[in-house]
Amino acid sequence: MKNDVWESVPRHKGKSIVTSKWIYKIKHAVDGSIDKYKAWFVARGFSQQGGIDYEENFAPTTRYTTIRSLISIVATMGWNIHQMDVNTTFLNGTIDEEVYIEQPQGFKVHDKETHVCRLKKALYGLKQAPRTWYAKMDAYLLRLGFVKSSADPNLYIKVVKNEPVIILLYVDDLLIAGVERCIQECKKQLAAKF
Repeated sequence: MKNDVWESVPRHKGKSIVTSKWIYKIKHAVDGSIDKYKAWFVARGFSQQGGIDYEENFAPTTRYTTIRSLISIVATMGWNIHQMDVNTTFLNGTIDEEVYIEQPQGFKVHDKETHVCRLKKALYGLKQAPRTWYAKMDAYLLRLGFVKSSADPNLYIKVVKNEPVIILLYVDDLLIAGVERCIQECKKQLAAKF
């Protein structure tokens, strides 16, 4: 609700309803103690129907040769490389298709128990989720002045004060390479948006 992911609407006859479930996980600290409890509400993407609930299946995965080349450049130039996990990655993408999902188990809107949720944003598990996140991240990186590689559409390069910064997208993670101050500035910009 806080992320404005869906709106509750009456169930439409003839509309496909994607099933959903909760996933619970216990995160442990290094010493084995419980660090935190996590819960995700996810779409059961296997219940989606091609041509009805989604048009294409897509995930931003960079080429293995691109990763190897980046690591070689980082080692040769003496740069740093950081891995960045984007929090609530797939909740950032706005979906264009009309997708309905059942209300989360344990969460029913009073007087709307038979309603469904019309998604405004993608959820984990939804076939559209990786594509919508990639579109939003791509547009943001281009606005920041990064240039997309023609050899690998998941590779972005920007020169800041004569120092290159390189970003690789891989599903919901980023690899950021360059000199440390440029990496930190780039991470601040990304963290502010995502």
